[in-house]
Amino acid sequence: MPDIDLGQASNWDEGDFHGRIKLANNHFWNVPEQKDVVIGSPNSVEISVNTNFSSSQEMDKIYFTTHHGSTKKIIGVLDSDGNLYIAGQVITGQKNLSY
Repeated sequence: MPDIDLGQASNWDEGDFHGRIKLANNHFWNVPEQKDVVIGSPNSVEISVNTNFSSSQEMDKIYFTTHHGSTKKIIGVLDSDGNLYIAGQVITGQKNLSY
């Protein structure tokens, strides 16, 4: 199945500047039938869904990854129990976060 191209999502002048949804090889099960759904934005964070370590949903995880240079890094993991694991620091004290 080809990637779903969501169109231009950035005016960045390097690399791919489109948002995409794609199927990618599963990082645990290295078989063609087991794929992850990856949601990506240009030069930013990717979310990898359906990375499961068993045949049940209890072990499902969502991985948040980004690129640091040419290296792909995991910056967070959310498991099916609601536990969120963060690489780096949790910064508190910001009272007026906005988007």
